[in-house]
Amino acid sequence: MRKQELLTKSSGLLARFAYDVRVKNSMGLFDINTIAEDLLVPVFSVVFDCPDLQNQNKIQMNFPAVDLGCSKSRVSLQITSDGSSGKALKTVEKFEEHGLGSEFDRLLIYVLTEKQTSYSSKKLAQAATDCSIDFSPERDILDYQNLSHLLSELPEEKLEAVADILDGFFAAEDTDRKFRAELNAFLEVSVRKIEDEKSSKKYIPSVFVETTKTKEEMRYFANPLFFCEKIDDALSDFDLVEYNRILQLSHMQPISFDLETTISSPYPNTLSDLFGRLTTQLDGISQMKAHLLPYTHEGQAEKTFGSHDYLSGYWEVFRHSLTYGGMGLVRSLEGIQKMVELAHAKIFLVTGMAGQGKTNFICDLVENQFRKFEVPTIFIPARKLNDYPGPNRLLSYIANNRYSPEFGDPHELFQLLNAVAADFGKPFIIAIDGINEVGDLDGFVSELRVFLEALCQYEYIKVIISCRSEFFDHKFSGLFEPQFSGFMHRVRDLRSKMSDENKLQLLASYLEHFKVRGRLSSYAERVLQDDLILLRIFCDINEDQKVGFVPDIYKGEIFERYLMTKIQEFPKDKQQEAISTLYQVCAKMLSVGDFAQIALDGFSMEQRQIIDAFVGEDIVLRREVPPTGLSSLGLSNISFTYDEMRDFLLAHFVISQLSKDDPDAVTTMFGNIKKWPIYEGFFRYAYVLSRKELNDHVIALCEANDDFQTHYLNNLPVLSPDIQSESDVSTVHELLAKPAADRQLRRLFWFLFRKRVLTDPINIQILLDHLAGLEDAGLEAFAKAAFSRSEGYRDDEWRDQIGSLLKSLLGLSREEQIGVGEAALAVSLFFAPHARWDEREAVKNLFSERFEVPEFSGALDRCAKTSSVRVRECLAEIAEGISSQ
Repeated sequence: MRKQELLTKSSGLLARFAYDVRVKNSMGLFDINTIAEDLLVPVFSVVFDCPDLQNQNKIQMNFPAVDLGCSKSRVSLQITSDGSSGKALKTVEKFEEHGLGSEFDRLLIYVLTEKQTSYSSKKLAQAATDCSIDFSPERDILDYQNLSHLLSELPEEKLEAVADILDGFFAAEDTDRKFRAELNAFLEVSVRKIEDEKSSKKYIPSVFVETTKTKEEMRYFANPLFFCEKIDDALSDFDLVEYNRILQLSHMQPISFDLETTISSPYPNTLSDLFGRLTTQLDGISQMKAHLLPYTHEGQAEKTFGSHDYLSGYWEVFRHSLTYGGMGLVRSLEGIQKMVELAHAKIFLVTGMAGQGKTNFICDLVENQFRKFEVPTIFIPARKLNDYPGPNRLLSYIANNRYSPEFGDPHELFQLLNAVAADFGKPFIIAIDGINEVGDLDGFVSELRVFLEALCQYEYIKVIISCRSEFFDHKFSGLFEPQFSGFMHRVRDLRSKMSDENKLQLLASYLEHFKVRGRLSSYAERVLQDDLILLRIFCDINEDQKVGFVPDIYKGEIFERYLMTKIQEFPKDKQQEAISTLYQVCAKMLSVGDFAQIALDGFSMEQRQIIDAFVGEDIVLRREVPPTGLSSLGLSNISFTYDEMRDFLLAHFVISQLSKDDPDAVTTMFGNIKKWPIYEGFFRYAYVLSRKELNDHVIALCEANDDFQTHYLNNLPVLSPDIQSESDVSTVHELLAKPAADRQLRRLFWFLFRKRVLTDPINIQILLDHLAGLEDAGLEAFAKAAFSRSEGYRDDEWRDQIGSLLKSLLGLSREEQIGVGEAALAVSLFFAPHARWDEREAVKNLFSERFEVPEFSGALDRCAKTSSVRVRECLAEIAEGISSQ
């Protein structure tokens, strides 16, 4: 009874298989090699007792006449969906033509669909008679019905083995069909994960600014079939005509290698065609480079050609054109080669410091580019892997998708994804964002290695991975390099590829997204666009607010407001504990003298939960590379994400708590701070906060420092108006008047020049008062110090720098010139006499023409009491110009 059940089941599955083949053939989707490997080899091995049966194409590419063969049983099989006599005749003829009778004693032809009712062809009968082995068309041409009959003759254990093979194959087929039917729903889960990233503000799409170079690289990587035409265009543009002309003039053999002809082929329609074509192109490029390199400096052209007597004269004449021209051609080929390698690459790795936009980059790819081009993608935020146990976090995460098929190992998953990619004509992308956020780094490194080893065996599956640089260097570099270096393209720093236009666009996008309404000075714009974490913090604290005009960026104020906002997000009964926890982090850093990171031993469970909340946002605190050694097993490390915020918080802890609890410890600390790597940053905020909190003890410790004047000058920009005093005004006047290094005076000048809010105690008027009191010699000395550059090569180059300042004024629109303000316009008048003649005359003409504008007339009034004869002469000439109009 059991045998009959097995036979009925197996016969039914074979009939289903024949039907599936017929359907797939009609759609052009049938792959004989895949079918042979997955089903026919194991079935025929049992049925025909062929233990060593294998695909003959694995032994020799395009093996003739037969597809499968067993060296032990000497049985061979031709697999075909064509059951005609003509196909059978051709098979027998090829078998004989290639002398396969010496390798096999039996030839079987298996028709995947249905064979003919009979084979009465005289040519086939003659070929069977003439065959070197015993071949009978009626006996040896089989289809699923014949195979079912053969199954009935097998003992039960063998029949059960065949049934299990068929069961497993069609279970996988059913899984594949179900997965494909629900593929859109499966992929939509990743889209919902992107929405989660938006909700947590990990991904803010409206502030994403794409760098052109990285975008171009990603096109070749993620959608090579669509963008491969760009590679063809680049190859078509590669031209040796001019270089060969120079070679001929040099009496050298021209290069006859025709790159375009060598690598061109019909345009690919499938990924399989494409990757074969790319391999050919890569070989052609390598050969072309090998032809060119001997003529370049890298190929030691001087030794190769310059030493030959009969060539040396010609070589001397054309050496420059040949070596540099050859190198230019090689670099052009390397650019094309990089496109091809990107298309071939399996791993796209993005590393960089915290806050540089890695998550935004990956999320934007998934949400916009990949969806637009229908590139199938799985998105995995790596921090979510902490919810799953090792060693199969990645597989568990994917399996948690309700539309995911069941799979026992990566290969089952990748076989399925690879088939989907082949149908789509686009790679299947797995995007893993922030692998440094997995808690069990050691375990995850091993897991990721296994995952990537499996993935790299599948031609149409690729992975995008992001990681913080320091984690990559410490934990993951040994995994990727050298093991996967041949499969990988790495972007080391997204921000380094941003142009000034990108940065301005990013600044505008942030302000718009957070609805921050106001106007930033050019200085404030520059500070924010050069510091993405500070920009994010600034926008967070000013979200949906009118900020008016922002002339300066005072980081201490921004940090304090941001930290208050974050602490207020905790429940009221936890807020004091949140502050205390941050202070304890600071206290531990100070006690151990390590300002890069600390271990979390000694922190209570409640404090660790608070730390986890801060780490989750990755702006105040972040996880760090874990310590090594037995003594630190099980510990995790943290640090402050932003170095300046760390310095601010350390100073805040010292001023607000430690100086009250243990003032002697603070006194001792200030005796040692010069040894700290964070000395300057800590001193800056300790001084500013002590003044703000009226902490006379710490103020005295700061001012007692032997290089306090240098610190004071450096820290003027962080003294916000609310803590500036008349004492500061007097100090700045003194600093301007006393001899100082050019660098210090230059810094002070530019600081005062941009302080144009006249209601602030320290403002540009201090500079104007000082300039008005200088006679000609003093004013020239001041101008030379303020406008000299450390890298200047000429004694009078400072005049050119004054000219640059004046040109910037002259280049503004009429409205923008007014916006500069009368104080800044007055400064230009003090320095105009020391500029070159053309800029000096242009400025005088400008003031003569616009004297009726209040800002210009006000500027003239501010200069009226000058002690400089040259400035008074300049003012007189402007007055003459006004009277002559």
